[in-house]
Amino acid sequence: MGSKFEDIINESKIVLTEGALVERLKSEFNAEMESEINHAGLIYTNPDILEKLYRQYIEIGLKQNLPMMIMTPTRKVNFESLKKSKFASKNLIKDSCVFLNEIKERYGTYSQKILIGGLLGCKGDAYSNENALPMDESYQFHKREVLQFSEEKIDFLFAGIMPEVNEAKGMARAMAESNIPYIISFTVRKNGCLIDGTPISEAIRIIDESVDPKPIFYMANCIHPTNLRLALEHEKNRNQSELARFKGIQANASDLSPEELNSCGILHQDDFDQMIAEMQLLYKQFNLKVLGGCCGTNDKFIDSLSKCFIEK
Repeated sequence: MGSKFEDIINESKIVLTEGALVERLKSEFNAEMESEINHAGLIYTNPDILEKLYRQYIEIGLKQNLPMMIMTPTRKVNFESLKKSKFASKNLIKDSCVFLNEIKERYGTYSQKILIGGLLGCKGDAYSNENALPMDESYQFHKREVLQFSEEKIDFLFAGIMPEVNEAKGMARAMAESNIPYIISFTVRKNGCLIDGTPISEAIRIIDESVDPKPIFYMANCIHPTNLRLALEHEKNRNQSELARFKGIQANASDLSPEELNSCGILHQDDFDQMIAEMQLLYKQFNLKVLGGCCGTNDKFIDSLSKCFIEK
């Protein structure tokens, strides 16, 4: 028997995810963040602006009666980064889960469609594969965060923008032990590969064969939908059965490569209508189901995206 999360995923035409948080917090609110943990500390220092953005996304799901996946602001939070932060004495993972659950509980019957995810990320640089962990080290490193999340009220775990298959495999192993449904989301180039050169289909096969239970599905985030379409269509992935396990995108509004995004000092933003048209192609061509945004997107993007999938 599947979890509530799996049931909602399987029964829904599409599931929305949140759009950008970090870039919007910087550009719209001039929010101060620590480099070690990004925006996670805002749950203490400026919770109102963080709540405002989460609620904008949730209310789009409410308006269209679509499930909405929201995630804790913890991609850069781990036991090493937290020690370097001014919030070292805080249980940031627990407090982030409580923060999102308090928001969720205000939505009455619709709260059943608000899916809270515990967000984890790689130890090193998600866009360059620098300091990626070998599989066994990754398992030991990320198991600490997974254990903290497993004590909280969440619906799924989410490994975000993972650039390298061995660290992703170690994280998947830790997540598999939690009995919480989990998703692996890759950092992908338009040549069809992760940053480490592993084709998407091969990375899925490697992880699926190494863990039990397997991830609920795989996806990519922080990639332009055109680049993801090119990646999935690439000869390295074309006609590979593993792509049936690939189910979603959180789209970046820039079509730059991961390296170019990493070194770019300004925010690039493509035409939202064109991006949404590409996401509709991905939905039709590859049966993607989980759709949302990343850097350069906002509530207007998620709202327009949601309207494309509502029966007229």
